[in-house]
Amino acid sequence: MNKLFILGDSTAARKEEAARPETGWGEAFGKYLRPGWRLDNRAINGRSTRDTISRGEFAAMLSEASSGDIALLQFGHNDEKLDDPARGARAWHEYKVNLIYMANALMEKGVRVIFLTSIARRSFAEGELLDTHGDWPAAMKAAAAECGIDCIDMTIPTMIGIMMKGEEASKEYFMNFASGIYPNYPDGDTDNTHLRPEGAEWVAGMVYRKLRELDKKVEALVL
Repeated sequence: MNKLFILGDSTAARKEEAARPETGWGEAFGKYLRPGWRLDNRAINGRSTRDTISRGEFAAMLSEASSGDIALLQFGHNDEKLDDPARGARAWHEYKVNLIYMANALMEKGVRVIFLTSIARRSFAEGELLDTHGDWPAAMKAAAAECGIDCIDMTIPTMIGIMMKGEEASKEYFMNFASGIYPNYPDGDTDNTHLRPEGAEWVAGMVYRKLRELDKKVEALVL
């Protein structure tokens, strides 16, 4: 049975029950796989390319990957934290190099690698949605071009989706809600990065549609 790996950060990761309703989009993606594929979600809260490699998590995934598998790599949210030496990775330096290293290592084993740029944060200022990801999406696209692999832009489409939803209504996608709604958050939350189930379904559906647009090999993966 072929595997679809997801490697990335908290926006895709599986969540503990104590964190619910927080939900990673990777948790919502399994329903889109065709029979014969197994979802292996290796995304972890807080991870960047730097510490995914340094902690040995990429090496562990690589050891279990086989020819014919597909790997979706989505990083950037934590690589941007340059004040954290354990995670920060400059866009045009360590970040790009780390992505190229991981892609090449996987491709040597016959794994199809697809990059996904970071999903947008719901960050509004005076009614305008801000682009908070700087050069990291562009650096990922450059790394993909150098490796000769696909890179799906998730940043701009999710920004457009948030803007179309509206500043207030788009809160339903994110962990931004009033008190008294969820037992795990009696005082509410104002997190505009991490997703609720509605947001996870929205992003997973977008990933699915964009994968189907790529080519016949990926069509064999998703319904």
